[in-house]
Amino acid sequence: MNHLTTAQEEQLRNIGTYLRNCREEQEKSIEEIALKTFISLRSLRALEAGRCEELPEPVFVQGFIRRYAETLNLDSTTLIQSFATEVVSPPSDSPDSQAEISESALISRSRQPFLLYIGIGGIVAIGGLVYLLNQVFKPQPSIPAQESVTIEQQLNPNQPVVTSTPAPTVSDPNFPVQITVETKGESWVRVSVDGKTEFEGILTDDDSPTTWKAKNELKIRSGNAGAVWVSLNRKTPKPLGEMGEVKDVTFTPTQDW
Repeated sequence: MNHLTTAQEEQLRNIGTYLRNCREEQEKSIEEIALKTFISLRSLRALEAGRCEELPEPVFVQGFIRRYAETLNLDSTTLIQSFATEVVSPPSDSPDSQAEISESALISRSRQPFLLYIGIGGIVAIGGLVYLLNQVFKPQPSIPAQESVTIEQQLNPNQPVVTSTPAPTVSDPNFPVQITVETKGESWVRVSVDGKTEFEGILTDDDSPTTWKAKNELKIRSGNAGAVWVSLNRKTPKPLGEMGEVKDVTFTPTQDW
């Protein structure tokens, strides 16, 4: 987290200390909080200690605070409001500068509703376009061979059924490890490609499937493994684990899934 004022850093430290004290009073471990909120232990420890440099942008930190507080049955709204996400530059001491700042602030406030409506309209339009493109180019799920045989037998019980051998999966020779991740719920997810973290954050069922490729090794960690469905090298996707389970899985070129 960068570009925070001294006041914002102090606010975050006070909130982190308050959450940690409430958690300890309720005799709950930080691992239990991570399991229920789908927030990584590293981020939770940084939040409790007020280590701003280890946390994401302020808008995401507000989400962490909300889920943490709700897990402890605290007033999440008040806590979120006590942490400002907008970074304000220090005001100048000159009277002219103060007047300019006040006038700019008034103009900015008057434009906020209009800009907000434009922003929301743009987001809705982009979201609709992405949804339409996904529907057009989304691959249709294939029917397993055994299921196809069963349907054919039911329709034509007296006709012999001939099955074909499926074609081998084609993968990129330069990146023999390829996974596509689709979420059917909400889960915190971290993906590492050849030892480098490529993604860490919250995924929901509103997010489009995402593909990562690796040359040697691809690791994925999920805070809710049952909501994360993984397809290895374009094969049939299946859940990473059970609902509510925190799980790590490593994929290599020689591994089957």
